[in-house]
Amino acid sequence: MKGEEVMAKKNYEKIKVKKSDRKIQIAVLGSSKVITTKEAYNLAYEVGEELAKKKIITLTGGGLGVMEAALKGAKKHKGITLAIVPWESHKKVNDYADIVVATGIGWSRNSININSCDGAIIVGGGAGTLNEATYAYMMSKPIVALTPSGGMALELANRYFDVRKTEYIYGAETAKEAVDLILKLVRKKDKNQKESELDKDLLNREEKQDWNIIEKEKKKGIRMKKNAKNKS
Repeated sequence: MKGEEVMAKKNYEKIKVKKSDRKIQIAVLGSSKVITTKEAYNLAYEVGEELAKKKIITLTGGGLGVMEAALKGAKKHKGITLAIVPWESHKKVNDYADIVVATGIGWSRNSININSCDGAIIVGGGAGTLNEATYAYMMSKPIVALTPSGGMALELANRYFDVRKTEYIYGAETAKEAVDLILKLVRKKDKNQKESELDKDLLNREEKQDWNIIEKEKKKGIRMKKNAKNKS
């Protein structure tokens, strides 16, 4: 009876605990070890350093190459590191991850990387990075590409993916510039939150919007052709 009375007196719902001040999570997207250049590895390391200095959580896919370098750089400055791996075991990860999420869903985990971040920095990268970048675009996540790292970062910088112009992929020349810019974009988006392409689709408005854009582009193209013909 005494034990029951003690338990009855406890009401954890009324206990006041300071609410969590959620930290920004930035994904560093890039090549695995197989195609990571020395330049890309070094730049990813510097990105991790810059993120940690600003108390930002560094998120990667947990593999080697760019993914390892970014987490390693973050740990140099005692940053928090998060790895989201495609395997079923949380032990299959590089040596610099504080927190590991073992998805067990293979490369489909790319979507989880993007869903879990506030913004992304592209460093080098190949086909897998392109997949993550396009998903980030569809989800209206801010994206910065570190152009000196080459690969997909160089290919995708300073452009939109398509006529919808969901997110502009900004180019940056240094790790510090990339981190400063992505944080500026993330904070701006928090104030002016846009719906992702998925949200629009769920609200049955994507198709109408897409067709409006396509029709505008068609009319624009026709006008340009007429003007060119008249000039000739």
